[in-house]
Amino acid sequence: MAPSNHQKHQAGRHLAVAEALLHGYSASPEGPQTFVKINGRRAAVQVAAQGAWMIADVYKATAASIDFYVLVDVTDGRRNFYVVPGGDLHSGIDERHQEFMSKVGGVRPRNPDSRHTAIYPSQVEAWRNRWSLFDQASQPAGGDPGA
Repeated sequence: MAPSNHQKHQAGRHLAVAEALLHGYSASPEGPQTFVKINGRRAAVQVAAQGAWMIADVYKATAASIDFYVLVDVTDGRRNFYVVPGGDLHSGIDERHQEFMSKVGGVRPRNPDSRHTAIYPSQVEAWRNRWSLFDQASQPAGGDPGA
């Protein structure tokens, strides 16, 4: 029997925790569904099992106040991780959505009421394996990770 979406998501959370541990960080699942704690920082985990991370509501996603995301790609047996600061992920989603809406005249062609969008690995490649972002565990959110 194929795993359900819930099972894939839970596996992705545990893979994120395992990968963080293998990079030398403290890590554990936090709560029943979405979050993990890595090096004292809370991060949301999203799992792609079919080539992209699906976002049901672009407006809700870009309004979220989450410091970090760990995007896990398990498509076709891959195990790729993208550690993205929340603000950068949100602004990227918003920018691509606005570009798309401009191209289609401000109205989605097939379903004008849809708020769906997707994030593809190529759009977050710069954040692949950026576990070092968790080195600043004591730094306030929004600080300069290069400082």
